[in-house]
Amino acid sequence: MPERAEAARVRLATITVGAFAENVYVIAPVDGTDCAVVDPGAEGRKIVDAVRRAGMTVRYILTTHGHADHTGAAATVKRELGGSYVVHEFDERLVTSPEPWIIEHLGDFEPPPAVDLRIRGGETLPIGDLNIEVIATPGHTPGSVCYRCEYVLFTGDTLFKGSIGRYDLPGGDGGQELASIRDRLLTLPDETVVLPGHGPRSSIEQERLSNPFLRFGK
Repeated sequence: MPERAEAARVRLATITVGAFAENVYVIAPVDGTDCAVVDPGAEGRKIVDAVRRAGMTVRYILTTHGHADHTGAAATVKRELGGSYVVHEFDERLVTSPEPWIIEHLGDFEPPPAVDLRIRGGETLPIGDLNIEVIATPGHTPGSVCYRCEYVLFTGDTLFKGSIGRYDLPGGDGGQELASIRDRLLTLPDETVVLPGHGPRSSIEQERLSNPFLRFGK
């Protein structure tokens, strides 16, 4: 695992894949071999090889939302490495019936596996001695979620460094997305590390202070 997250008990690897430069994350406790793979969207072999080199055992394949650039390698990861495939119940339709235009850009898209665990938000998923908290953040899609573990937050396409996720695709709702960010993400500790689905990392403090989309009338 090539990176160590700011939280001392967490190991983190970032693997950028596909035509959309989507960030896949592998998170694990410092002591232990269980891990979770967040948003395996493309280049499944690349993801599988990285996990195998690290000697990790996949317990969960976590989906922040149902768009194909975040789900296109989930089948490969599950077939090769196992793990429970986790999707919010409101995005299962997006997972099973992806937008064709996204698939056309991916090249190696494979239909995702059957959902093993349907979530709604509020669940806690254990990996080793760590717990991953599921935070429902609808807006980019109806079933968008973020996953929080210690002081790292996987935001998918809800919150980016200096931006937010688009909400003009089917099922998107801009007002709902902003409310999700304001009420459920910006209330987290300032030092929380934001790990988005695309682009560089940030922090809750940085986004609260400088993200131009998060003025909230001030």
